[in-house]
Amino acid sequence: MSNLDEKDNQILSLLLKDSSTSKKQISKLLNLPLTTVHNRISKMEKEKIIQGYTAKPDYKKLGYSISAFINITINYSTKGYSQEETAKKISNLSGVESVCIVAGTYDLMAKVRKKDTDDLNDFILNHLRKIPGIDKTTTVVILKEYEK
Repeated sequence: MSNLDEKDNQILSLLLKDSSTSKKQISKLLNLPLTTVHNRISKMEKEKIIQGYTAKPDYKKLGYSISAFINITINYSTKGYSQEETAKKISNLSGVESVCIVAGTYDLMAKVRKKDTDDLNDFILNHLRKIPGIDKTTTVVILKEYEK
């Protein structure tokens, strides 16, 4: 476990808001020398605190107008079943953003983005439910999403 100080946390906070923020911009915003910013970011990358940088697309502009959480119940009597392998198979399906192994009423939860309800329905019936071990699904459509 790595201990981040206040400067590291400030740098990380800026990168979380916008991963395209340059080291020079961070240096100016935090009134830190550029070499300090560079060294601290390099250290966080080396320690895998920062594991990559990503773009944040506008999914609606890309034609994905519906998002949903799909709660999945597993049939544990399925021969050769592995919850982790099933989660990995689901995560490889088109439109899946994330899959979580959860505790409670359901066994897995997937977040998906699809073009419309027909596309979502096709995904559930013809792709997701075809995976061995999946017993039931409950879909919760996202009406509005707020991000940090």
